[in-house]
Amino acid sequence: MTAASELTDYAKLRRMPFYYAYSVLTATAVLCGVGAPLVLFAAELGIDKDRIGLIGGILPLFQILGIASIPVVLRFGTKRLSALALLARYLFLLPLFAAPMFIDAPNVVFLLIFGAVICYAIGRTLSEVSVIPWSQEFLPRLVRGQISGNLAIAYLPVALIGSLLIQRWLDGQEGIERFYPVFAFGIIVGIAGALCLFGMPGGAPRPTTRTARDALAQLKVPLRDRNFLAFLYSSGSQFLVHSALAVFLLLFFRERLGISSGQIVLMAALIPVGSAAGSYAAGWFIDRHGTRAIRITLQSLQVAMLLGLPFIHPELPVVEFLAGMVFFLFGFLVQGAMVAGNIYMLNYVPPADRESYMALAYSSDGIFGGGLTVIAGVLVQYFEHNAFVVGTTQFGGYEVLFFVTALVTISSAAVFALLKEEGATGVRDFLGQFSTGNPLRALWGIQRSSSFTSEQRRRDLVYGFGGTGSTLAKDELISALSDPSFDVRHEAIRALGRLPPTPKAIRALETILDYEGLIELQYAALDSLGQLQSRPSAGKIAGFLADANPLLRSRAARSLGDIRDETHLPALRQMLDEDRDIDCRLAAASALGKYRDRDSIPALVAIYCAQVTDTHAVSEPRSKVVLLAIAKILGIEEKFARNWRREQRMPGYCLPGLLTRLAQNIDSVDTAKRARRVALEAAAAELGTGPTAASLSALRALRPDLAASRHADALLVIALLDGTTAIDNAHPALMILLAIAARQVLRQPTGSATK
Repeated sequence: MTAASELTDYAKLRRMPFYYAYSVLTATAVLCGVGAPLVLFAAELGIDKDRIGLIGGILPLFQILGIASIPVVLRFGTKRLSALALLARYLFLLPLFAAPMFIDAPNVVFLLIFGAVICYAIGRTLSEVSVIPWSQEFLPRLVRGQISGNLAIAYLPVALIGSLLIQRWLDGQEGIERFYPVFAFGIIVGIAGALCLFGMPGGAPRPTTRTARDALAQLKVPLRDRNFLAFLYSSGSQFLVHSALAVFLLLFFRERLGISSGQIVLMAALIPVGSAAGSYAAGWFIDRHGTRAIRITLQSLQVAMLLGLPFIHPELPVVEFLAGMVFFLFGFLVQGAMVAGNIYMLNYVPPADRESYMALAYSSDGIFGGGLTVIAGVLVQYFEHNAFVVGTTQFGGYEVLFFVTALVTISSAAVFALLKEEGATGVRDFLGQFSTGNPLRALWGIQRSSSFTSEQRRRDLVYGFGGTGSTLAKDELISALSDPSFDVRHEAIRALGRLPPTPKAIRALETILDYEGLIELQYAALDSLGQLQSRPSAGKIAGFLADANPLLRSRAARSLGDIRDETHLPALRQMLDEDRDIDCRLAAASALGKYRDRDSIPALVAIYCAQVTDTHAVSEPRSKVVLLAIAKILGIEEKFARNWRREQRMPGYCLPGLLTRLAQNIDSVDTAKRARRVALEAAAAELGTGPTAASLSALRALRPDLAASRHADALLVIALLDGTTAIDNAHPALMILLAIAARQVLRQPTGSATK
């Protein structure tokens, strides 16, 4: 299909039911035909484990034919070839029905099963090597992870019911012939799945004038792509682990733990349960974060599971529960990791060369999963007869296999970490989302946000996302920035400011700053960027210091104070001195306090004096903004705020005690100092809720003591005293600040500077 006739995403999504039906029916056929029943069928016919490993490895091994099938795929088209090959492969399973007739001749039985599986593998290869590149054509890129998860969920009930029925049938009947109905049902369902392929879009023959030799020569393109070659190893080694465990995990529980074939089939139903959960979870996260972090995380957990398997033994009281958990985790971790690899390939492979790239990948997986699975069978067979003991644990064939596959998984994850993936989240950042806030609450809210909701409900959800403190919700909040509701957008901006900072969230907030005219949204974005302390945004924020709107100017100043980028300190000093709006000057004062800008003390004192002498009702609370800024610069913010709150609750209770404690820091040996100390104590004793003139005079009398101090803040406290000389009856807030600041200077005359 040419680029000009490329289907729209809407057209592709309309045909997805055919893809779901094909996938579910085909997976059901595998469950009944060449899954656990075939392994158990071969074991009951007396075939040795190494030969069972060979049978299990044939399917992936024959994937190497995918390379040779490239000319056929180009010639006949992916739809036609995949459907016909899928139909044919189930007919090749008919010799299985004849195998029990030769039960007394194990070699003949093996050859019958082996030959049937070889023919099945050829049809499977031709079908899948066509579907894989075709899927890049009909799967919308943005929801590939979601579709993978939906497929697993759709197959889940079929797998559970089918496994339960198979278990009941196998355990309720006797004789090898009890496997016949299972195989027959699998063949019929598989043919139905093949017919569904004809309802899917695309898949036409690719216009080409190349010969078969030319088509095969195109393999040099992926073979020269070092990044893709690294992917081939990572994908193939993970496929090897999947292929080996799919066979020998069943035999491990059957032979080591003595679980019956029927029970194993039932427990094996937890594999598709885990696969459904793993595929859905992996797909959901992949659409948001890319594939790297998800795959590496899942593979790390695989290693932990594999290293724990040798320690499961029949004497454990919950051994059957553990066996079920292992099957579930195997499906969850391995299938989830493979979904990540498949989506990476679909996203990475160039469409013009998809047949050569994907055929090579398919064949490479076959070499790993087929050829090396055969070696795994030999390994198990050898060490089962040559076991060794480590500590109290005996290591036979299965234990050695688990250890080796753990090493292979580690290498697979390490190589995948080196692959190129634009825009992907790193492993540390991905896992960090689960270590901050409440990730479970965030995930629950994300699921609820996808349903139909009213404006108020959407606003409540967005508000709740901010309360989770988890960056898992950042994509929903960023999406909410485009909500038709102004209130939802405003709440989303505020919520982003309450989450841990991420580059994506910061970029989204910066775009809001360009919404000229939407002052409330710009104001909220300035506030959130300040809370996130986004230094890269400081330049854009500083641009609002000259905005015509005083609200935006003041908010920009406060946000710069949160960020504390020294580059913009001069602009804030200028705003403090020159801005025509008093609220903007107070915002600059607050920001300079956060900067702890010592040079701005004189200007701050001047603004305080102007506000405290103003008779306007709002002037007095404005003055406290300046006092708090000065307290921050002097490093006594917490003491000042705590004592002022106490004074507010109980007027006349806190301030006298502060003055008394300050007097105790004055040397009483010197006569002049002793007189100042006595005067301060007397003023403190008489101070209540009335005028403060006497106590203020006693404080100012301490100027010589402050000047004699070598404390780094001594000159700043003197500037505060001198700057307020025009005030006769000081507000208690100023008295508290002076008392705490003076005590700090006199208490540590040789201390280090308060930065």
